[in-house]
Amino acid sequence: MGEHFQFTCANCGFSAEVSGGDDAGMAAVTTTIVCENCRCLYDVIIADIKDWQNREERALRCPKSAKHQVTHWKDGGPCPKCHQPLIKGESACLWD
Repeated sequence: MGEHFQFTCANCGFSAEVSGGDDAGMAAVTTTIVCENCRCLYDVIIADIKDWQNREERALRCPKSAKHQVTHWKDGGPCPKCHQPLIKGESACLWD
């Protein structure tokens, strides 16, 4: 079962509900990315569970445009808007 957390920036007010790194549910494996163009955080599917068991992983893509530049983002990473630390809040939801 996967879990989302609320991450907020005390400096600029940016907020995102994401896992904060690699996560998995019953059907999919996800990771958190930062899109340099959108300047947002997203959780994206990197594999179906059955593919993940064979270590087949999808390319990272922004959900808004495949042409955007993205990188992995993990809890403790900077705010995509102002580059100050994000504060991890309580669990926002559990997903499967």
